[in-house]
Order: sequence, then structure tokens, then C-alpha cells
Amino acid sequence: MIVLLIISAGAWYAFAYLEKEHINPTELIEKIAPNEETKDDPDTIAMDFDLPAAPEVPEHEEYQVEETPEEIVAPAPSVSLGDDFDIQAHLQLMRQNVSKYNYTLAYKHGARVTGSLLADPKLIAEWGNILLEAGRPGEAIYVLQKITSEDTVKSDVAINMALSMFRSGNADGAIEFLDEKMQNNKDADLLATKASIIGEHPDAKRRPAAEQLFVKCVKDKGSSPIVNYGYGRYLMSKGDYGNSKIYLERALKAKPNEPRYISRLGMAEFYLKQDAKAEALYKQALEINPYDYNTWFNLGELYLSLANETGSAGVFRQKMHKALESYLKTISLDSLHIRANYRIGLVLNWNGQHKEAIRHLNIALEKMPQEIPIMQQLSSAYMKLGDTAKSVDYLDTILKIDPFNKIAATEMNRVRRQQ
Repeated sequence: MIVLLIISAGAWYAFAYLEKEHINPTELIEKIAPNEETKDDPDTIAMDFDLPAAPEVPEHEEYQVEETPEEIVAPAPSVSLGDDFDIQAHLQLMRQNVSKYNYTLAYKHGARVTGSLLADPKLIAEWGNILLEAGRPGEAIYVLQKITSEDTVKSDVAINMALSMFRSGNADGAIEFLDEKMQNNKDADLLATKASIIGEHPDAKRRPAAEQLFVKCVKDKGSSPIVNYGYGRYLMSKGDYGNSKIYLERALKAKPNEPRYISRLGMAEFYLKQDAKAEALYKQALEINPYDYNTWFNLGELYLSLANETGSAGVFRQKMHKALESYLKTISLDSLHIRANYRIGLVLNWNGQHKEAIRHLNIALEKMPQEIPIMQQLSSAYMKLGDTAKSVDYLDTILKIDPFNKIAATEMNRVRRQQ
């Protein structure tokens, strides 16, 4: 019996907007069953709904930059709760949540005592790291700049500052900052961070320069988990999954319980077609950090790939079921996750739940308005619901973007013949 992972407060909360029509995540999961006309032919289902043979696993968003750089602003001031306000209680709760990788809740507690946090250099470093991990790099810059002007700034603080700048859209500023700090600090971890940023620089022409820097880092400090992890990520981005695995394993050996390292190694195993190992590593990472929505999404991609590769209708249904569980968990943690919403729409479309599919596909399309696969799924959903006009509207938009799109052209011709 398949365990329904999404029966949790987080998943129910994420789907609260469905309550008006009395739909919940459990019902979405339980309705997974093959359509009668394709019951014994899962490959037909996969072709109809564009299930990729080997889904692209997204990069974890540790170094990714938002499309619009975040404005650097001061954090919200603390809220005074009067004489009963217990600063130490919030500080303790903040740290407890950090130890559980729940940076969203850690941020909420820290935000109540920002005045106290900003008064202590050690707490400034701690708070800056939380802001960075909570997805608030602009606020992290504002906080960390209070202590990073010193020549003796610690490596981990300098790294957090550089990553905050990079995630805020200032890659060149992050590199310049690291260069400045490396004048008095020869720690190879700083150089490895610089190499990582160059390796994911918005200007693709600059990325190859990261290779030489990583080689120097490995030579100077080959045992550093930051160096090995960064190099493993870089090699993966180049498609060198075998060597990527080697360096990721070295990083994990030095730091065995780091969920990012475990999950990234799972990605390497996925690309190397070691599906059982990838699944085990993803699950291991999620046991440590259940709040990592990227790993939940990657687990869904693994199950979707396995569904598409099987020749058994029963296995296909089971893997689609697990994929949907993982995608729902993803959006319970990040409700606007574009690819997870698209995948949910795809799975629900396959299962005949077209109204529910449209909800998620529209969320994805709002963020990626030119994405043809999303529009194809919307066109299919509206056609199944009998709304030919809306279906044709999406087909027309697809053909304006890609006049040679065979799927849209074939469907458009079919509709015209029926009119």
C-alpha cells in the first residue's frame, strides 16, 4: 500500500483554496487510475501527455538568481510586545528551527527580535545566514554588511555575503567582494565560492574560467567539503556526472549528514541511471531536511521518469501516484513552484481531473507565459471539458510562438475539420 505523504498540515494548507469545491490533496491522489481506453498501454498515455523519457532535474537554487534582482532593503523592525516579550525564548526557537532546517519559521522568530540580533556581531552573522537560507538575500546583505567591512571577517560570513550578493543579481559585485577578502584570507573555500559563482555567471562566456579555479582549490584544500561540493556541482552543470559523483562523495565523506550534499549526490545517480540509489539518497536527504522543496520536486521527477519507462500499467499508475505525492509536497512548501505546478497539471490531466489541472497550469503559466508545454496541457484540458474556444485560443498562441509546432498544428487541423 502506497503511503500518502501529503496527508500533513502543510499539504492541506497549501490546498486551502480548493475548499470551495470540496477538493483536497488526498482526493487528488486517490483518484489516480488509468483511463479505460489506455488501460493496458501506458506508453500511449505518456506520448499523449508529453511525459519526458528522462525529465530534466532542476538545479537546487542555492546559487540561482531571481529574474529581477531583489531590491536591497532593511529588514522589518522588531515588534514590541511589552514587558512580557521574551527575547531569549524567540532566540532559542529561532535556533531550534535552524537545527531542523526550517528557515522560514526561524526567520519569523528572528524577525521578532531583530533589534537584539543586530546589536551583537555574532548574532548578526547568525541572522544573516538565516535570511540567506530563508530566501531573503537583499535583507541578508543589509545585515551582513555591518560586519563584513572588517579585514578579519570569517570565511563563512564572507561566503554568505558573496552568495547574498549573487542571489540578489550582483554576480560581479560578489566576485569583487571575494577578491577583496582574499587579499587577507587565503582560505580555499573563498576561492571555491568565487569559482561557483563564476561557473553560474549570467554571462555564459565567463563560466569556463571556473574550471581552473576549482582545480587550484582541490590542489590547495582537497579535503574541504565546500571545495568538493562546489566542484561537483560545476562538473554536473557540464554534464560530467561520473566525476561529479566522485567529488560529491568526497564532500559527503567529510560532512556525512549534510542534506544538500546527499541530495546533490542523488541527482548525480539519477543522471547516471542509478534510479534506486537516487531514490534512496533523496529520501535520506528529506529525512534530515523535510523542508527542501527542490528535493521533493526531484523525487517527483524520478518517479515520473520511472512511470514513463515502464511497460506495466500497474507500475505506471503506482509511479504516477508517487510522483503526484512528491509534487504536492513541493507546493506545500513553495506554493508558486512553477515546474511542480506544471507537473501536477500534467498528471491530473492524464487522470481526467481537468478542472483541477487547469488551476495548477494557470499558476505555472502566469510565471512562464511563453512556455509551450504548459499551454499544450491547458489546451488539452479545455478540449476535454468541451470548451473548444479556449482550447483553440491556446493552440493559436502556440502557433504564433512556434509556427512549426506539429502537435498544435495537428490539433488545430482536427478542430477545423470538425467545425
